[in-house]
Amino acid sequence: MLQINGRFKTISTPALFLTTLLMSIGLTLTPHADIDRGLFCAETLRDPGSLAVKLQDRRAAVSVSIAKRLPINTQQLLAEYDGRSSPSSELQETLLADLNRLIQVESLYDAQVFADIQLSEQTQALISRKPQSREALVRLNRHLLADAYPYELASPSEKQTPRHSEGIALCRENLRRIKLALDSYRASTDTDPQWLSDLSPHYLEKNVLLCPADATAGTPGVLTDGGADPTHPCSYLYEMRPAQKTDHELLRTLEGEMTPIVRCEHHRLNLSISGKLYRNGPQRGIYTSNKTEISLLTDCRKDLQMQLGEDFLKTQESRQKLKREAEKLIIKQLVPKIISHSEKEVYSQLEAQLGKGLLKTPIGKGVFKQVITQVKEKLNEKLQLQLQAQLGAEFFETQEGKDVLQQLSVLMSP
Repeated sequence: MLQINGRFKTISTPALFLTTLLMSIGLTLTPHADIDRGLFCAETLRDPGSLAVKLQDRRAAVSVSIAKRLPINTQQLLAEYDGRSSPSSELQETLLADLNRLIQVESLYDAQVFADIQLSEQTQALISRKPQSREALVRLNRHLLADAYPYELASPSEKQTPRHSEGIALCRENLRRIKLALDSYRASTDTDPQWLSDLSPHYLEKNVLLCPADATAGTPGVLTDGGADPTHPCSYLYEMRPAQKTDHELLRTLEGEMTPIVRCEHHRLNLSISGKLYRNGPQRGIYTSNKTEISLLTDCRKDLQMQLGEDFLKTQESRQKLKREAEKLIIKQLVPKIISHSEKEVYSQLEAQLGKGLLKTPIGKGVFKQVITQVKEKLNEKLQLQLQAQLGAEFFETQEGKDVLQQLSVLMSP
């Protein structure tokens, strides 16, 4: 131990000795002050529940990239989180500590991982400078995470006041109660309600359908087109309403249990089919938008009908345009995603039942091929019905419509 006489006390480390010495002559040594200011703190963790849910979500490349860097015990805590209740203090403290560790170690930026994230000008400028110092690295990583999780994490340049936070606790409770009511309704009727108002009064008090941040008190017309509940004032956007039911069933096929079934546009808060609550965000269009390729194709049909009238399908030009849009949105974009998702799901289920080793054998490969063929046949039938429901049977009686269905069948064949 180093002994210093006079006005210096006994100190145990060179760093502490140097700091004490400089302070004694009127100087201050703060080697990590700027870095410490750049780290996350409790106030910058705006919505820990939503952040935890998104880190569970394997669909978003950025979340997968962050989650796999977390220690095993943290990943276990995330896996155990139900996505409904407030995260435990242990999970919040662990996430905060792990994020602070990550942003100091290496750059989190990867062009492919952040491809779906709209990066701020400040973040792009920091990337272009290729941070050399630890302080610059922390600043870049903080901005990257804030861009990826804007409702969950504050950026260094923002005030530490949460956005869309007024009344959010009560809104979360409303959504939890709506989920319980939906489950009870489905258990009693073996179907989903057409509107959220169908839940009242037997399954839910109608005041639960009002978000505390909704200044209009559920006035119809405030939500997206066709979203206003016809019976009761309702602040929440129900994704299984008649106009969106087909789209939502397709989304669920592709996206699984994270698919939003109810949204609060006031708090940018989503209730998933599995009951998890999370905020909107840029990682995937599903966090923000309820548009699918089929709904975009339907919009195209509506535009043609508005421009050319009810007889628009009688012109070859309009039929060809609708065919081109169907090929682009359905054949080239949607179907490949469905096939890829289905193959992964089937393989995962068979792997759990038969074992990974058996699936690599000729017998296992044969079983996989047989099952995926049956799945594709059912998906082909379902897609054809959905297309006919959205575009009308009249279009599929034309040669252009028949061509689309033929291409679909070819893609879905073994």
